[in-house]
Amino acid sequence: MSKKFLGVLTRCRDEYFIREFCDYYISQGVDGIHIYDDNSLDKTIYNEIKHHPQVHIEYSKDITVENKFDHLVPMFEKLYEWLIYIDVDEFITTKKNSSRTIRDELETTFAAASCVKVPWVMMTGGDLEINPRSLLKEIVWRWNHDEKHPSDVHKFRCRYDKIECKSIFKPNYFTSISSLGGIDHVPIGYKNKKDWSLIRESVYNETSNLDPWYHNLREKDIETGYMLCYHYRIISKENCYSKVKTNNWYGANNSERFQLQLANALLESSYPEIQDITLQNK
Repeated sequence: MSKKFLGVLTRCRDEYFIREFCDYYISQGVDGIHIYDDNSLDKTIYNEIKHHPQVHIEYSKDITVENKFDHLVPMFEKLYEWLIYIDVDEFITTKKNSSRTIRDELETTFAAASCVKVPWVMMTGGDLEINPRSLLKEIVWRWNHDEKHPSDVHKFRCRYDKIECKSIFKPNYFTSISSLGGIDHVPIGYKNKKDWSLIRESVYNETSNLDPWYHNLREKDIETGYMLCYHYRIISKENCYSKVKTNNWYGANNSERFQLQLANALLESSYPEIQDITLQNK
């Protein structure tokens, strides 16, 4: 079996917009999408995609406990030249060359790279009461990344000085994609230590470290960068309250009082400051 060019790896727990996620990335030149379901209560979210030839779904009881992704690199090395490792609420998009797809940029601008780190752009649907039918068409507001956004909750902290990245990498250069030790969504076990210049950031295509951070992301970078990762962390008020009850990363096992406080803190970090229709246009 010949190796394909580009795959996607993601986890999903009850994200109702999983079909939109798949449709989008297929439109961006992805050859295969690998979804690891993290014990979703509602498996009907997969009804429209589970027989799609480019979508592969594996069901799990608890990915965070099993550390499911830790040793998947050898498998993906046989399947793809490039692998995108992201969450379901993250949509990587081209900006500087907006008519190009992700695949186009990997085949040209980043062809020589081993790993491309793509920083978040913080989108928000905090003004919506109920879940929108389409994230990309209906959520069009985001943070102003020239401003600071403080929060007392670490998970919702200010990202003014540094912000998370998600990665697109060549599996044959790495041994693992473990999220242990604070390194999340960035591959580890770099085989080619003699040439760190192959690790690039996606804004200006400059050399970067093998860590999950981009420092000092500003509006000018978002406007002119090659690729950005639009992160739909706040989808609606309905989604926020549901997320803290079901998602382990948001303290699902805590008391109802704590969950309410956490949901309110999440909504307070909404900041709909700039209208951005980049993904709506895509």
